[in-house]
Amino acid sequence: MAGRHRRGTPRGVPTGRLAVSVAALGLGALQLGGVANAAPAGDAGVGGTSCTDARIKVCVDLSENRAWLLDGNGNVVGDPYQVSHGAEGHETPTGDFVIQWKDQYHKSKEYNGASMPYSVFFDGEGRAFHGGGTDRESAGCVRLATEDAKTFFNYLNPNDRAQIVS
Repeated sequence: MAGRHRRGTPRGVPTGRLAVSVAALGLGALQLGGVANAAPAGDAGVGGTSCTDARIKVCVDLSENRAWLLDGNGNVVGDPYQVSHGAEGHETPTGDFVIQWKDQYHKSKEYNGASMPYSVFFDGEGRAFHGGGTDRESAGCVRLATEDAKTFFNYLNPNDRAQIVS
């Protein structure tokens, strides 16, 4: 979007998603702002996924209940994974995120000690990619088969980028 400016915006002042990302980096924030946009109809997303940022290490498409691991350079590193996501009233957020922390044996404090094996937390609200099966919806997390969650846990690290689209 270089060269494009909103009316009244001084030349050289970033706007929109770029401005939020630059601001987030400048403040040392762990989570990037902005809402992720799916690739336009007819255009393939990054590595053939539904995501748009080549720097990501994980892409989740909530409408397809699929996720992909990527290398951070726009290349998918394996087959898509089946996922489930947040139920109505507990929706999984969409947008750009940065992996914050991991816990192999996590137990939920909010949901009576529910097991969340191989948790990889992607926001400050306790939502994570974790094991537990894909046969039912979650309380906002992205749930995977336990072996797939283990793969995510071993592959992803704090500061890796994630994008979740609907």
